[in-house]
Amino acid sequence: MSPKSRGIKRRDFLKGGALGGLGALLGNSIVRTSYAASKERLTILSSISLDTLHPYAYSSSPQYGIWNHMIEPLVEVDYAKKVYYGVLAESWEFQGKKWLFKLRKNVRFHDGNPFTAQDVIYSINRIKNDKQSLQKDNFRDLTEMQALDDNTIVFTTEVPNAVFLDRLQNRYILSKAGMEAQGGESAEQKPVGTGPYRFVSWQRDGNLVLTRHDNYWGNKAAIKEIVFKRVKEDAGRVAGLLAGQGDVINNVPVEELSRFENHPRVRAEKVEGVRMYFLAMNVTHKPFDNKLFRQAINYAVDPSVILKHIYEGNGYIMNGPLGANVIGYDPKIKRYPYDPKKAKGLLEKAGYPQGADVKLYFSPDRYPKAKEVCQVIADQLAKDRDQDRTGFPGIRYFLGQRRSQRRKAAVLLCRPAGRRCGYGLRSILSFRRHSAYSV
Repeated sequence: MSPKSRGIKRRDFLKGGALGGLGALLGNSIVRTSYAASKERLTILSSISLDTLHPYAYSSSPQYGIWNHMIEPLVEVDYAKKVYYGVLAESWEFQGKKWLFKLRKNVRFHDGNPFTAQDVIYSINRIKNDKQSLQKDNFRDLTEMQALDDNTIVFTTEVPNAVFLDRLQNRYILSKAGMEAQGGESAEQKPVGTGPYRFVSWQRDGNLVLTRHDNYWGNKAAIKEIVFKRVKEDAGRVAGLLAGQGDVINNVPVEELSRFENHPRVRAEKVEGVRMYFLAMNVTHKPFDNKLFRQAINYAVDPSVILKHIYEGNGYIMNGPLGANVIGYDPKIKRYPYDPKKAKGLLEKAGYPQGADVKLYFSPDRYPKAKEVCQVIADQLAKDRDQDRTGFPGIRYFLGQRRSQRRKAAVLLCRPAGRRCGYGLRSILSFRRHSAYSV
């Protein structure tokens, strides 16, 4: 199933009167403009907050979204157009092993220092070399950075790197002078960036307070102050919004959406997301080392049933591992259709005419309703269809959720795409998440 995300440039979002980068904060949803109860303060009841004030000691997308208010990257992605666009970079050229960037002029950090190529070099060196950095792999093949002048920088990689722009996403630029004045590479410092909001205060597992940067190089934000309040429980965020304790919440459970349908003050935004929920097959485990068996599983699972009964219609069916709004999407790729009769034939060809034993593992801590989704898939695989004309044989299953089990699983459900996942899979499940706003 496929997420088709609609992107809104952060600067356009700011012009509309809300805060920049909130789309990234809210995970899969990229939000439309929403006006808070007061332009003086916007209160966000969020399921996540910062883990640290060290801007490189994390690798979490929701935290990238929070940082994006204070510190900015060279480039970002326009998901609607499926192109990269410049933030602190105005333009770039790809020249073999070299990438030449022209930097935006007349940009100043929150401390008043001008933004130059030296700040880029300082920030990326910290990403590469800081002991606490969790982002260093993005620049493992970067061999040299050279400032030709204050507004021109050249990156050199070991070999030509066509995805270097993607590596620069969410790699935020700090003020060299501003950070060194605080003691250099201390773990938790006051971040000094160029973003539309300046850091005010932060409490671990508590509030993060930002104030508008009135000398911002782009469009001035309409709201003066932003307060992020961490509320981990879904029910607590919903109750807080309905009680007027916050203006925005994220990750609204699908079963709660009906509470907002006719509410006079609250609305839910449903936007096609970029996060996919998927079933991954580990090809190093039997019977998934057999290509025909893997194909049979693809034909045997009907994702529309999951969308309808588990997510109440809130999702999109994918044709492959990328959504239509993601750079690299190939419209020629088509998903496996639901065809249990064909699945039965493939199982027989694979040497499993009587079915097989498989294990399904899920991650309830990361993906809502993962267990329910896993159960539906298991039921579809296990159903005895001898009474109809398809005659699909049963596949016996086991459900588990311990991390140690999932690492050894023959099938992994709802794990993020990465190097450890199985390959050759097009049976992808993806569902949009939601956010709600008081208006």
